Amino acid sequence: MDMVRIFGLPAALLVIAVMANRLSRWTRVPDIIVLLLIGVGLGPMLKLVDPSHFQAMVRILGMLALILILFEGGLELRLKEAIRYSPGGILLAVVSYGFTVGLIAAVAKLTLHMSWLDGALLGAVLGSTSAAVVLPAIKQIEAPEAIKITLTLEASLGEIVAVLTVGTLMGLNGGESLVEGLITGFGHHVFIDVALGIAAGVAWSRLWPLVADQKFSNALNLGTILGVFAVGRYFGGSGLLAELVFGLTLANMPQTPDMVRQSERMLAFHSELTFLVRSFFFVILGIMAQVVSRAYVIPILAILVALVLARFVAVRATRWSIRDILPADSELLFLMMPRGLITAVLALQVLAARGQEFHFLPAMAFTVVLFTNIFVVVAAVTAKKPGGEAGPLENSGAMDMQSEALQNGTSQNGL
Repeated sequence: MDMVRIFGLPAALLVIAVMANRLSRWTRVPDIIVLLLIGVGLGPMLKLVDPSHFQAMVRILGMLALILILFEGGLELRLKEAIRYSPGGILLAVVSYGFTVGLIAAVAKLTLHMSWLDGALLGAVLGSTSAAVVLPAIKQIEAPEAIKITLTLEASLGEIVAVLTVGTLMGLNGGESLVEGLITGFGHHVFIDVALGIAAGVAWSRLWPLVADQKFSNALNLGTILGVFAVGRYFGGSGLLAELVFGLTLANMPQTPDMVRQSERMLAFHSELTFLVRSFFFVILGIMAQVVSRAYVIPILAILVALVLARFVAVRATRWSIRDILPADSELLFLMMPRGLITAVLALQVLAARGQEFHFLPAMAFTVVLFTNIFVVVAAVTAKKPGGEAGPLENSGAMDMQSEALQNGTSQNGL
């Protein structure tokens, strides 16, 4: 019976995940919602799966999914467009995240009686939008290219900023000021990750043509991606920014027509792998879901209000910096504020490091993930389908990407 569950459950989950992904073009409901609800049904509701079996796995699986998503996000950014829209994307990411952290810290101070440092740590965990949700979702929604690139940059950079902020806040010693610690920590992390990402991208763009036609070349490329993350962490960086820069560098190196075809194969492989890892992560997250206890109802309601208010203010304050958009596009910028993978991973990281002091954090994180993804559903429902027909929500549509490349005669993404 154990073997039936070990192999039967993953088989059923993969089939359901693919169906949910494909049905999203009609229902407009992000597949993350379906995956989370499946996990909730298997775990807290029906008690078919013991959540304790996944406690050690979920952080590793979540980080792996994040590595793959950020690398793939870098591959899909064109350097000229990224540079053109980067001021608006960066400003929106920083202002939105900063407002959110500040408001949640104030809420934690008033309702949970936490210190400002602990309140800021709580806000840092819950403050970032999720690239794992935003990047697939914006492929379905009809919106100007400026909006799509801005949201891609915001989500990708926001997750990296969240990782750096949480790591810096947990590493502060008693004699170091918060501002000084953040500036020092950010500078150190960014320098290491950017330098490593560029160096690895340039080096691998030279080596990849030599091995691309060989057997197991995609496995070798995956090993290189994981190696870049490990080296970045070893030298004190976050590793995640290095992955984004690594992918961006590869995507914008000169390529021959033969390398374009090899790049499409590699991108298809990583899309499938990302879909697999991401699907299992959100199901496991649902299995481990916790309900906020009655003592924390008022704090979580106040936090949800703070999230909406911070997003509204941030969009209003930074709209001027985003090029080529109309005032009506601000609604989409406001609605696309989902939390997801990074929120769950950081919540578990803080819980492991700080223990019972943050015992309520996983339940809060799960509530925030569900609440903010409702806004994505609203954005998908209110937006028109491009060309009268929406594409699949998940970024596993490698075949669609290849077909587009064949029609255009060139690859738009590079490696």
